[in-house]
Amino acid sequence: MLTLSLALGLALIKRVKSDDMAPTITAGDWVAVVPWSKIQPGDVVRLDDPSDPQQPILRRVLATGGQSITIAEGHIRVEKRRLRAVAMGDSGDYLVAKETLWAKKPAVGASWLTRSLAEPSSRWRAEAVKVPQGHLYLMADDRDGPPDSRWWGPVPLSAIDGIVRVRVGTAHTWRPSFELLAGSPAVKNRG
Repeated sequence: MLTLSLALGLALIKRVKSDDMAPTITAGDWVAVVPWSKIQPGDVVRLDDPSDPQQPILRRVLATGGQSITIAEGHIRVEKRRLRAVAMGDSGDYLVAKETLWAKKPAVGASWLTRSLAEPSSRWRAEAVKVPQGHLYLMADDRDGPPDSRWWGPVPLSAIDGIVRVRVGTAHTWRPSFELLAGSPAVKNRG
């Protein structure tokens, strides 16, 4: 708890202006962005939008340097492991899912909520990308709206301002009003 207190003492507290990371982080939420030392898959990071450097944005890390990522028929694979996705229900025009990173048994990896348009059904596809060392592959939790590494490609670590560690906002069906956020260590392919 002392580590969290120290980290929050260095945190930049910001109000979220967009729904790019909905439904996990929505417009109007408050987030604590802390300086980073090691970024892991599942972390939400803050950076300047590569398309508009005057605009700070939040994106989720799905792959780190040395990993490959493939997106096909709505499924994401990092290395050869598919992210676990469980349908949670619908919210207006969107289908909500809970994605979970793999982890070494018996541990469970980080989880978060994503949303995709219900109609027309989303079927993203992207060739495998090998993320260069010193780079990250980032995606928005709102999978159909905002641009991310599917458009820009991998982003250099030097572009990252910090990691979101705390989110405070209105509770809804799938999330509490307060949440600590953390990624999970990358799991490598076996032989």
